[in-house]
Amino acid sequence: MSLGMCLAAGVFLGCMGLCMVPTIVWTLAGLQALWSVARLQFLEPMNDNAAKHPERLMPLVAHLVIIGPDRQHALALGTFLPSNRYSVDWLAQLARWFGEVYVGKAADLASHAELYTLLHDDMYRPDRRRCVPERYSNGLELYLFDVELNIHESQVTTYGTPLFAFAAEPGEKGEIAALPWFVVKDAVHV
Repeated sequence: MSLGMCLAAGVFLGCMGLCMVPTIVWTLAGLQALWSVARLQFLEPMNDNAAKHPERLMPLVAHLVIIGPDRQHALALGTFLPSNRYSVDWLAQLARWFGEVYVGKAADLASHAELYTLLHDDMYRPDRRRCVPERYSNGLELYLFDVELNIHESQVTTYGTPLFAFAAEPGEKGEIAALPWFVVKDAVHV
């Protein structure tokens, strides 16, 4: 979080604490809020980011599903599992098929309404990731990542899906940042 957001949260917390103290029911919660403000706890989120803790980051190679009209924001499909636990070709084909579902070209689209809705929640939100429904994930932890990228820093698979490299915090939430493909080209074989 930025300093401005932390300060705004601190001011809000202080105001809420002051409003809660005179009440009978919320007095203790109001005092706790004021104590939190006095200890400057509202500034802690500013220091808790991946840039200051690189040990939290993992390499991630993800397949592009769709890209926005600005050619900088996209939806990518990937997993934090080691590549020996899943077929990279299968994941590339799945990403391509997700793209077909998105544009409405997939067969039997009515039976994939849940996926269609998930893919069409396509407003970019920084660092957002969503689990792929079990029905499509083949028992693996697959995520759809909202990413910011340079379209020219990719490697195209034999299935026509561009691969992108990222550094990301593993799990259901966390930061993700694109890496230029030349950083990983010797480690990733397509």
